[in-house]
Amino acid sequence: MIKFKVIGKPVAKGRPRFARRGKFVATYTPKKTQQSEDDFKTQSIPHRPATPFKKAIRLTVNFSYIKPKSRKKNAYWTTKPDTDNLVKLVKDSMNGIFWIDDSQVVELIATKHYGEENYTEVILETLEDEND
Repeated sequence: MIKFKVIGKPVAKGRPRFARRGKFVATYTPKKTQQSEDDFKTQSIPHRPATPFKKAIRLTVNFSYIKPKSRKKNAYWTTKPDTDNLVKLVKDSMNGIFWIDDSQVVELIATKHYGEENYTEVILETLEDEND
């Protein structure tokens, strides 16, 4: 099992952008998304395994935001960004470093909540195959 926290405000994966140059159309990742992925990688690399996992994986991700003063009654973080877009950034950042491909993630638990600090907590477990 690998468990670590990435400190900083969780950021959702941005949609790819398209730029037209005459007949040529280029696809690119938004700058904010690229910077967030780079920051996530930088903080997570010290926790990586010696070689990327090749087995099925259970991934648990907990996103924490500092609760705004205007949200006195809400215990749950029900506003944007969407949980699935937050998870996409995490999975893409860990691809090729913690596992070969994110298709190996067969179980996923993701929560977003208010807390004392902004962070993303990652818990990664390999699952045993019946044939292992």
